[in-house]
Amino acid sequence: PMSMSISIDDISLANDLVFSEVMRQPENVKPFLEAVLEKKVAEITYIERQQDMKDGVNLHGVRLDVALADADETRYDIEMQTGHAYDLERRIRFYQSSIDRRTLEPAESYRQLRESYIIFVCTDDYYGRGLALYKRKSVIDGAEDIVYDDGSHAYILNAQFTEPNLSESALEFLRYINAKKNKLSFDVSGSEYLTRIDRAVEDIKSDKGKVERLMTLAAKLKDERWIGRQEGAHDAHVGMVKKLLARDMSLEEIADICSLDLDEVKKIAEEG
Repeated sequence: PMSMSISIDDISLANDLVFSEVMRQPENVKPFLEAVLEKKVAEITYIERQQDMKDGVNLHGVRLDVALADADETRYDIEMQTGHAYDLERRIRFYQSSIDRRTLEPAESYRQLRESYIIFVCTDDYYGRGLALYKRKSVIDGAEDIVYDDGSHAYILNAQFTEPNLSESALEFLRYINAKKNKLSFDVSGSEYLTRIDRAVEDIKSDKGKVERLMTLAAKLKDERWIGRQEGAHDAHVGMVKKLLARDMSLEEIADICSLDLDEVKKIAEEG
């Protein structure tokens, strides 16, 4: 149902597929984490590699997040969110729980749950308040001086920031993302890190095989999202038709109200 959804011009760090490919390299992700968390991060000991682009083409429901751990056994999950984001809070909760399930051995106590950071890099301002970093903080209602610390952290970064509440190098990274999303030129010569990131993206661009895989994967993801949306819409229609049937409306009236084909309404009615 969809045509190719990525052109060579779209291959930049602001593209979620490219971001996850570049950030799968420990030397690219570690400086990013240090800039955002404003602290030293222990050596990266593991990065989940099964979402590599080479096996991406036949992956069903591919996840674009980069899941990693460092030598202190802190877990990180990073994802690029291009365009308008929805339900980030619940997605963060889901990522959080999947990290916890993966890391806690059955015999271990809850105390051994590792610190974890879920980080979303958004091209758009999710909360519309202009902050470069929206950082979740849990407190007790009515006794806000009590910090509720469960070792989990959620960071939502905003490439369209107006309030620079992050380290300068993290802000520079966000400015770079913003420029790339808007196809503006950006001078990386002042930053060794961004120069390296930029080169990593150029390497992807100049690798014909990689570009092809990227485009196939992008088209496939778009199809999957499209199919998912259709399924969602279908479920909503079914619910609505059933409600109206319960009110003894005629099939014609229901078809009219739901803007559906009469045949489709009949089919739903027969399924009961």
